[in-house]
Amino acid sequence: MENKTEIKDSSVRNRILWLLVIASRLIVGATFIFSGFVKAIDPTGSAIKFEEYFSVLGIGFLSPLSLFFGVVLAAFEFLLGINTLLGSYRKLTSWLVLLVMCFMTPLTLYLAIADPVSDCGCFGDALVLTNWETFFKNVFLLIPVLFLIRYNSLVKGVYNKSVQWLTVLYSLIFALALAWFGVYFQPILDFRPYKVGMNILDAMPGGNIDAGDDYLFVYEKEGIRKEFSLNDIPMDDTTWVFVDRIEKKNISDKKKSSIEDFIIRSGEDDVDIARDILEDPQYTFLLLTPSLENADESEIDKINDLYDYALAYGYNFYCVTASSDSAIAVWQDNTGADYPFYKMDETTIKTIIRGNPGVMLLHKGTIVWKQLPSHLPDEAQLNDKIENLPIGRTWIYDGSKNLGILVLIYTVPMFILLLTEKTVAAIIGKIREARRKRREKKSSLVSPEKQE
Repeated sequence: MENKTEIKDSSVRNRILWLLVIASRLIVGATFIFSGFVKAIDPTGSAIKFEEYFSVLGIGFLSPLSLFFGVVLAAFEFLLGINTLLGSYRKLTSWLVLLVMCFMTPLTLYLAIADPVSDCGCFGDALVLTNWETFFKNVFLLIPVLFLIRYNSLVKGVYNKSVQWLTVLYSLIFALALAWFGVYFQPILDFRPYKVGMNILDAMPGGNIDAGDDYLFVYEKEGIRKEFSLNDIPMDDTTWVFVDRIEKKNISDKKKSSIEDFIIRSGEDDVDIARDILEDPQYTFLLLTPSLENADESEIDKINDLYDYALAYGYNFYCVTASSDSAIAVWQDNTGADYPFYKMDETTIKTIIRGNPGVMLLHKGTIVWKQLPSHLPDEAQLNDKIENLPIGRTWIYDGSKNLGILVLIYTVPMFILLLTEKTVAAIIGKIREARRKRREKKSSLVSPEKQE
């Protein structure tokens, strides 16, 4: 009777452990997959965060390698997440994840206490956490990670051992392909506020409505205070004295701006001309460069051709940069640039577009497209009004569609491999056996010669 009870207790314990291993794999795997995926989508964003880290840690000499580190970290995290979720290379993967957590947890504690950067960037722009939130997230993750160190071997992996290297190889190719697309085009999933197809005016504070509608104005007369809306201010009665301005909480919440830092300043008088540019009914090309000193000049001919085209057809063309007047003068001397230059915050430019420089087309405040100069049309293709050319078509951003395509690209081959893994394993086994026999044959042919 006792033996039956012990067997039953052991069975229940094993089932509980099995469920806990699966749950731990899901939690740790999903976290690392998500972290690596969003970094691979936008490696330039990861590079910007690395530059920020290098700067505050006093190792700025590593900044030229920021993009490399960004891509490597993205691929590494994605692979660890996939291997954890699928139970591939269980022992090695669990220890690698633990090493990562042992490094990241103290680092995020330092970031939370010292606060040298606003956020750690662990999930890119897709999910911004405070430094303390990131630290507690890492502390929580340590629990399932340590559990996997002890019990991960109790549950077999999804794929046969002989084909697990194929899942790793394909996952690596997938992550690197995402990173390549993000670097040489633009991120296929845009987690930033400035998405193609959006109207910047509508997303700015107050949108196209006068910002005064968001406030009540307090005036005082004979010791009595009264609140007025913008249209009801007693302008003709000079006995009312302005006291204060109160923000309407209910309205400001509804109109909470997703874009608060789109400020373009004229170099001459430092006036914000962003609304003038956005409200212009004509098409507007913006050459965006956070740093003219470090901007790529290899496609300057295409940029100049685009400027000539804009000039010929009456469109606007401006360069918006965070660089100094002296840097602007050097750029003009080197490139022959005749277009106007305006100023914008460096971080805002980097948020709008990935690349230095990049080009954005606006029409009545709406982002028509964003791209790197290397993908601009040639001079011969700029032969008609913009409405009649491919560059005049708005590239509507559809994040759900793009994500669905990426999921299919990754999961379909993985599912096919899962269905055919025995056949694939047999083929791999035969190939290895054939290679082994060739090596033995070659060795047997060489041995007699050595003996002579």
